[in-house]
Amino acid sequence: MSRILILYGTTDGHTRKVAEAVAKAFREEGCNTEVREARVSGPSVAPEPFEAVVVAASIHASGFQRPVKQWVRAHAAELNRRPSAFLAVCLGILEPKAEARQQVWTIIDRFVDGAGWKPDVRLPIAGALPYSRYGWFKKWIIRRIVAKAGGDTDTSRDYEYTDWQALAEFVHHFVTEHGLVARPMTV
Repeated sequence: MSRILILYGTTDGHTRKVAEAVAKAFREEGCNTEVREARVSGPSVAPEPFEAVVVAASIHASGFQRPVKQWVRAHAAELNRRPSAFLAVCLGILEPKAEARQQVWTIIDRFVDGAGWKPDVRLPIAGALPYSRYGWFKKWIIRRIVAKAGGDTDTSRDYEYTDWQALAEFVHHFVTEHGLVARPMTV
């Protein structure tokens, strides 16, 4: 059975939900998964025991979580020896303006290329607006940013934009393309 590491970084919790959904989809494809948060266990986990690695992080202030960046830089050479994917969780990919979507790709490419990592897949994933988790100042700032983009500004509720079906399809294609299927045990 293929072993898959899913390492993630999260700020408001949604990327954890994405990582867990990806792990579930891999299990449904017959793979064994291990989900780790970079901030908690990243330094102690290495990619070597795994046949493939998926890294998920969310964009905040034009960058990704520091523990994820540190882990990828430390393990880039080993990541390049196995199938790997990078999932960038963000709302910018929903922007109707091409310039905003291009900025998301620029942030992704700057991080991945700067780390010396060459993942097989670079995929932006629409995230969430968890207004209920924000303090008043962050809620005010985020609401202003979202309003400029024409997004949801009712701060009395949370919004989730992730396309869960597309995420499951990504996993299926990744497993198929890299032959990461359940393998019969040899005796």
